[in-house]
Amino acid sequence: MTRSNSSLPPLHLAWTALAKSWSDTKDKWRRLMARLQLRPRAAVSRELFSALARSPRDDADLRPHLLVLVPWLPIGGAEVLLANILDSLKAEWRLSIVTTERGDQALAPAFAAITPEIYHLPNLLSRRHWFDFVAALMASRDSRAILSSGSRFLYANLERIKTRFPAILSYDIVHNDAPKGHLASALRARLHIDRLIAVNESIGRSLTRGGAGSGTVAVIPNGVDYQGVFNPQRVDHHAARGRFDIEDGAFVIGFVGRMSEEKRPLAFLAVAAPILAAHSHVRLLVLGDGRMTKAFRAAARTAGIADRLHHLPRLDRAAMPQFYAACSIMVLPSRIEGTPLTMLEALAMGCPVAATDVGDTALIIREGINGFIAPVSIPEALTQRVAGLVGDEAALERMRAAARQSIIDTGRSADAMLAAYRALLRPTREVPGQHRR
Repeated sequence: MTRSNSSLPPLHLAWTALAKSWSDTKDKWRRLMARLQLRPRAAVSRELFSALARSPRDDADLRPHLLVLVPWLPIGGAEVLLANILDSLKAEWRLSIVTTERGDQALAPAFAAITPEIYHLPNLLSRRHWFDFVAALMASRDSRAILSSGSRFLYANLERIKTRFPAILSYDIVHNDAPKGHLASALRARLHIDRLIAVNESIGRSLTRGGAGSGTVAVIPNGVDYQGVFNPQRVDHHAARGRFDIEDGAFVIGFVGRMSEEKRPLAFLAVAAPILAAHSHVRLLVLGDGRMTKAFRAAARTAGIADRLHHLPRLDRAAMPQFYAACSIMVLPSRIEGTPLTMLEALAMGCPVAATDVGDTALIIREGINGFIAPVSIPEALTQRVAGLVGDEAALERMRAAARQSIIDTGRSADAMLAAYRALLRPTREVPGQHRR
C-alpha cells in the first residue's frame, strides 16, 4: 500500500516508505515484518482495519470510489491497458487498487502515479483475513463500484461482496476466451457481475454463448495512441538501435511478453534460430521476464545464439516506441491471447507482426501484407516467411507502411477505447456517505 499523506498512522507510513524507494524495499520490508511478527496476527489485522477507518478523506472530494481488484501488477498487456483505463477514469473516480497474488509488481510505480492507495494483500495479511480487509476498505471508502481484471479472488468472493454491499456495481474485463481460463471463471460468476467487458468481438460471443445475457456484455476493442506515442515519425530509428546496442545494418526479430507458457518464448527461439543460423546479421531483441527466464536463456545458449540476443527483463513504458522502432519484425507465438496490445503498438510503429492465430490476430494481420499468421500448433511455420524478408529491403518497407496503415484504417485509437470505458463506468453523482447498501 502506498500513501502520500503524512498524517496517516504509523503502519501506513511504513508502507509509504516502501513505495518511495524501490532500491531499499527489501530492507524496509524485513524491518516491518520483524515488528509485526512480535504481535499476534489478529492484532495486526485489527490495526490494519482500524487504520482504514482512520485514514483521512477530503470531504470536499465528491468523486465516488472505485475499487480495483487485480492479481498483480507486472509489465503485461492487460496491466498496461488497465493503467491507461484508470488514468482516464481518475478524474471522475477515487481509486483504490488491491492485488491478490504474489508475483512481479514491476508496473506498480506507474499505478502509484495514478492513485497512492495500493494494497498488496499477500504482503499484508493471511489469506483468511482478505475478505474482511476488502469489506472494511469498501465500507471506509463508501465504494460504489468494483472493476476487476482476471482476479480469482473477485470471482470466488463476489457473491459474498454483493450480499454485504447489495448496491455495488461490478465490472470485469475479460482478455481472452480460452475455455479453461478466466472466461470460465467469469461465466461462473456472471450472475453477480453487472457488466462483462470483452476486449474483442470473439470474446463477447464466447461470453454470450456461455450464458451471459447480451445486455451484460460490452465489447470495447483495445486501442493505441497511434497519433502521439506510437508514431514512427516521432522516433529516431538510428538512436533507437543505438539504445539497444544494435548496429544499423542488422535485421532485428523482436519479442515482447512474459516469460510464461502462454506467451511461448521457447517457440519464439524455435522460429528465430534457423534464421540466425542462415544469416549472420540477424539479431534478437527480447523484452520480458517471468518463470521461464532461465529456461529461455539456457535454450538460447544451447542453440548457440546467446551472443546475438539482447534480452531486457523490463523496460520503461516511455521507451516502448523506441523498442518497436529498433525491430524489423515482431514474432508473437502465443498460445492464448485476446487482442495483443503488443501487436497493436508494433503495427502502429510500422513494425510488421508474425503471429499465431489466436484471439483476433487474424482479423488484424493480413498475410504477407502487414505480417504473417501461422496455426497455433505450428509456430515454426513462421520461420520461412520471416526469413524471406531478410535482405529484401523493398518488401520490408512495403510491409512497414502497410503495418501502420492497418491500425489507422481500423480506427484502433486509444481515445475511442478510453471514451468507451468512461461512458460505461460513468458514475452517478451522489454525496459520499449517502450510498445505501
